[in-house]
Order: sequence, then structure tokens, then C-alpha cells
Amino acid sequence: MKSVTTDPAQAVVARPFDALLEFLGAGLNTLLDIGCGTGALSDELAQQGYSVTALDPQIGEGVLASRVRGSAHALPLADDTFDCTLLHWSLHHVPQDSMGQALDEACRVLRKGGTLCVVEPEPVGSWQVVTQDFHDETEVQALAIQALERTLLRQPHTRRRGYYLSEDRYPDFKAFVTDMMSLAYNRYSRDDICHPRVVRAFESCAARGEYVLHQRIRMESFSMIPKAVGVSNDDR
Repeated sequence: MKSVTTDPAQAVVARPFDALLEFLGAGLNTLLDIGCGTGALSDELAQQGYSVTALDPQIGEGVLASRVRGSAHALPLADDTFDCTLLHWSLHHVPQDSMGQALDEACRVLRKGGTLCVVEPEPVGSWQVVTQDFHDETEVQALAIQALERTLLRQPHTRRRGYYLSEDRYPDFKAFVTDMMSLAYNRYSRDDICHPRVVRAFESCAARGEYVLHQRIRMESFSMIPKAVGVSNDDR
């Protein structure tokens, strides 16, 4: 059964790695995972046979993917190096004034005809309803989309898009708070999370003795066309 659908209204629950693997498909070898965090996803991709370089300003330890410490807007890597550059839930974490530069860098290190893959959460689903009072990323997610569209105006390409739902399950509200406080990018307090509105929204997600939160994820793949060959073909 397929995990990824082209119709956002028909998105189904999938494990993020399974959805990504299905969406990437065959034919890619070398891959740069930009903004990879600890590199856990990078190691999973390497386990599937990709030659992966994991890049992050605070890269963690790992044994499968090679690790490079660096920033998305100034990749310490050579031109024309990778078959695929991947920004997996990371573009909206790049500082606003550096998003365009980060995307330009992701394109710079691609080989001719390479693929840029951008995976971003959307403010759709129960996750958004629960977190919007203390961690609403709607604006920064929109800015990421705008930066991507501006970059693609300069890059002849073909485009694919797919969707799935991420799912998080919690035994109780305390576990949810612990999870949210563990995120490295949090800019909120425990009191912010424990606001009565948040508690009520969380409790509305009860299902068979646990609490289930969903968020829609958009996956986009851009196969770059050498500029001498053609012009942009946006087949959304």
C-alpha cells in the first residue's frame, strides 16, 4: 500500500521515513541531508544503500552517514557533488533572511540534472490545533514556501508533489509536555504548554485510551534541467 498521495485531502498516516523512501524512488545515489539534526534519518537512508552526507550546525555522532558540521546557507561542500539534496522538515528552521541562500546552496552542490527534495509540515491537522497557542509555525512555514518558489523561478525544473500524515501518540498530557520541552528549537515555557486552552485541545484528541495528533506533510521534488536544455516545467 502506498504511503504518499498527490491529493492532500486523501493523505494517510505514514512513518516519515517510509514516506520519504517511497517519494525519493530509485535512481539516486549520493544524497546530502541538510539540517539533519542528530543525523538519525541520514543513517536510516544510508542503511538503505544511499551514500549520505549529513549536515547540521550541531551534528550528532553516527556510524553510517558521513557527518559534516556546517550551515545550510553556506555549505562547506563543492559544486556538482550530489544526486540529491534534501531539506527534511528543516527549511522553516533556517533564519528567514537566509532561506533563499540556503536553497541556492542546495542547488549549487547538485550535479547536473540532480534533484532537490523539500519536505515541510503544513499547518493542517490536530497537531496544529493543539500547538498553535504556544508554537504556531504557520508564518515561518509560509515564508519557507515563498523562498522556495522564488528560487525555482531561476531554476528550470520538473516538479512532483506528495502528501502524508505524520502521527504522534501520547499516553497522557504529561508525556506530551515532556516531548515538547525536549525539542531543541523550542522557544516556549512549560507554562505556555500547560495553558488551559492547550490542555482542552489536547484532550479532544483522545482515542482508545491514548491521545493521537496528526499533521499533514508536503513533499516536493524538483529535478533540475540544465539551463541550456529547457525552461521551467511546473507540473503541479
